[in-house]
Amino acid sequence: MDVMKAPFGPAEERELDQIFSLYVRRVAWMEEAGIRQWNRNGYLEAYPIGYYRDMLREGRLYALRDKDAVLAAAAVLESDRRWEDAAPALYVHNLVSALPSGGAGGELLTHIEALAVQLGKAFVRLDCAADNASLNRYYESRGYRPAGTCQDGPYRGVRRQKVLKELNPQ
Repeated sequence: MDVMKAPFGPAEERELDQIFSLYVRRVAWMEEAGIRQWNRNGYLEAYPIGYYRDMLREGRLYALRDKDAVLAAAAVLESDRRWEDAAPALYVHNLVSALPSGGAGGELLTHIEALAVQLGKAFVRLDCAADNASLNRYYESRGYRPAGTCQDGPYRGVRRQKVLKELNPQ
């Protein structure tokens, strides 16, 4: 499947178990790969299936699909307590992709960026683990620049944003 042509949109109720299984598999992969991230900070306890069910019912859970398979998913919000301002932005949380995904996570971000432009947003914002150098390099390569830090329990993150359009000074 060419992920560049994969259908994108709000997740559907029938996809919930499949989406949650992506998180479970990603946590196991992190443990196997020796990456200290979701597997070490109680991620699945902090974000159980009920969290994703709520995001889905609120229209905030998005998926990239290949026929009946979900390739990647993320919660997409219009506000985020980790950011002090009220800039017009979409906030990406809980981004996950299937293993192997062949670029599905990046394609999901591309679709979210297009959605943000369609909604008139100036930024797409996210955060990632401060101690995951390769993930930080990846987001940097996609144009997500550092914009501060955040802390949530044991999680230490780098807040990143991609500028989609310049704001007019008022």
